[in-house]
Parts: sequence; structure tokens; C-alpha cells
Amino acid sequence: MEIKINVDDTLEDITVVISGHDIEKMSAIAKQLQNKKKEATKIVIKAADNIHFVKQSDILVVESFGNNLVFTLKNDQQLTTRKTLKQFLQDDHNNLFVQISKSMALNINALSKMEAAFSGNYYAFLVNDARVTVSRRYIKSILNLLEGGLENEFN
Repeated sequence: MEIKINVDDTLEDITVVISGHDIEKMSAIAKQLQNKKKEATKIVIKAADNIHFVKQSDILVVESFGNNLVFTLKNDQQLTTRKTLKQFLQDDHNNLFVQISKSMALNINALSKMEAAFSGNYYAFLVNDARVTVSRRYIKSILNLLEGGLENEFN
């Protein structure tokens, strides 16, 4: 495999061109690039009495309780802020989080496996061995994201 990098100051964004004769290998490379998520170094979580700067990769799940969001971190710490899940997902420009139920979203990079549950739902197992239920309504959006799509179907 040969990799060439060309700098073009006239372009405003990055353009990737994959050339070759093996469509399967080229497709695999394209999927890897699509699944590789840029990550903002930190996000700001304003709690009641202080402000936390948290790496997005440290957030496992985000759960909504009315107008409050509870962030569960890898170290099992929970942070609460006043924001809706819809607002949070709209601010997620890197598409790291995917909605899994009406009140919960998970960091797609924290997902270790999924298993079929009952009634068309699934269980999502996270890197810390936690298990959360994925509503059947949101399965397509997760599968789309895992298969290289960048759009969440049900925002």
C-alpha cells in the first residue's frame, strides 16, 4: 500500500481519495475513516456549584431527567447539568453520541458489544461492563453509525 499526502491550500476541508483495484480493501479503508471520530479535547459541564472540563472519551452515557442531564463517566463519577438531551445531541458535532432511548444516549466509542433482548430491544454493553437497554426504535440509528453512516436517524 502506498500513501500520498498532498497539501492544497485552496481547499477549506479535508478531501480523501482512495484509489486501487481491490474494491473490498478500498471499502474497508473508507469505513475505517468514516468510523474514526474526531474528538474535541474536552467539553464543559456546568454543575450546580462548579464547572467540569471532561474529555468526551471519558463519557459513557448521558441520561435525561426532564431538563437535567446526568453524565456517567468511565470512573463511575456522575455529573449533572441543566440541559436537554436534544440540545446535547445537537451540540455533538463529532457524532460521538447516539441516542438509544427517549432519555439516553451513549458514546459510540464506549460500546463493546450488543445482544438481542426481548421485544426487539437490545442490550448495549459498555467498556466498563455496564449494560444499558437500547430501544428498538433507535436500533437502526446505531447500526447505521456502526456501519459507517454519519447521520443519526432519529434526532
